[in-house]
Amino acid sequence: MHGESAGVALIARTAFAATAAAPGDARAFVRTTLRAWDLLTVVDNAELVSSELVTNALRAMVPEPATGRLAGPAPTVVGVELRACAWALRVAVEDDSTDRPASRTPDDDAEGGRGLLLVEALSSRWGVTAVYGGAKVVWADIPLHGCAGAPPG
Repeated sequence: MHGESAGVALIARTAFAATAAAPGDARAFVRTTLRAWDLLTVVDNAELVSSELVTNALRAMVPEPATGRLAGPAPTVVGVELRACAWALRVAVEDDSTDRPASRTPDDDAEGGRGLLLVEALSSRWGVTAVYGGAKVVWADIPLHGCAGAPPG
C-alpha cells in the first residue's frame, strides 16, 4: 500500500523561520519525507504546492508594502505538515496571519498571483482552517494515484 501501514496515516511536521529561505526549505522537507514514505509519484506536485503555500504564508505575515515581497527578518515561523492516507497527501502550512488567501486571475504580464491557481490545478481540494489564537492553516489534498480508497464524504 502506498505510504500507509495498517490504515494509519503517515504524518511528518516541521517548522521554518519565516524568511525568504522557507519555500526552498519546505521543498527539501517534502522531497525527503515523500521519498522515505515511497510516495515518489507525488513528489514534484507536493514540492510545488508546499512552496506556493509557504510563499503565500510569508507574504501574509511580512509583506513589503510596495511589492508584497518578503521584506527583512521575520519574527515568527511557518509550520509545514504532511499527512498521507490511502487516497491523498495533505500538505498543510500554518502561519500567524489572519489574512485568508484567495484565488485570483492575474494579468498576463503579472509576475505573481498564480500560486493558488497552481494549488487548485494540482490538488483535489484545498481550504483554510482557523487555528486558536488567530493563526490559520492552508491545506491542499493531492490525490495519490493508484492507491485504494476515496476521500471521505
